[in-house]
Amino acid sequence: MSGYTKLASFMVDKHHPILRKYQHLAARDLLYLQAELCDLDFKYNSIARKDAHEEDERQFYDRDWLHLGTSHQRGLGGEQWTAALAIRAKLREYYAAVSEYWRIASLPEPKPTERSLLHDWIRSPSSGGGCGFLGRDLGGFEQPSIYDELHQNDLAILSDSHGEDDLFTEFVKGPLLTCYHRLLRYRRPPLPIDPENPPVGDNRSDLHHYSDRGIQKITNILGIMFSSLVPLLSIVVLSFISNGGARLGVMCLFTVLFSLCLAVATKARRVEIFAATAAFASVQVVFIGSSNVTLSA
Repeated sequence: MSGYTKLASFMVDKHHPILRKYQHLAARDLLYLQAELCDLDFKYNSIARKDAHEEDERQFYDRDWLHLGTSHQRGLGGEQWTAALAIRAKLREYYAAVSEYWRIASLPEPKPTERSLLHDWIRSPSSGGGCGFLGRDLGGFEQPSIYDELHQNDLAILSDSHGEDDLFTEFVKGPLLTCYHRLLRYRRPPLPIDPENPPVGDNRSDLHHYSDRGIQKITNILGIMFSSLVPLLSIVVLSFISNGGARLGVMCLFTVLFSLCLAVATKARRVEIFAATAAFASVQVVFIGSSNVTLSA
């Protein structure tokens, strides 16, 4: 297995399908379609103005669709209706292209580490890659490779296990996973250089693979524990404080901490964070109000 077949297998098996969007080509094509529509619109308006000054039925075309749509049947040329049909066809093509561009542009971008991993794997035999591409796309001849850093903002990752991109997920998949790997990597065998044979002896590569779905499960568990800790800790701490002023200060501190946790560990919108923080503050106020506390003047 080599070349494109080897790269495709790596992308699918390791949930690493990264492809280029070619947004500049799509945007240029949209500009061409826009220019064509502009030209067709100008031609239609010119014909419509000319027909409006005729002495026959053509002067009523802007108010009578039936005569407009059947004008060619009566030997009046039908130029205005032909131009309208040309605009209709081009407009559908234009709208379809706009919709496709929006859909492709909305695809998630790979992280720089994901892009660089794929770029290095393609070039490195010791990592199991070394595909030896010879073309302009991946060989790097005459122009940068598709996966060069130059194209980072024009790449899309198509994996359904890409996961969230909040700060907490980034921390788990970054520094936390790195520490875990350094401590326990001996327990996980490396990827084989030749995927058709087990990673034994000279067939051991420099890469270790961790399942994105497994990491996402760990992230979800840690996130749930993390989100539960602040409310519980708030109640425990407040129960040990008898001074009213100190309680209010601690309540404000935990409210700010709670909102920061939501911002870091979730992708919630500001209005959702505001609502959750208000609810959390209300719970703390109820707890303080139900306690026998005397506020000092």
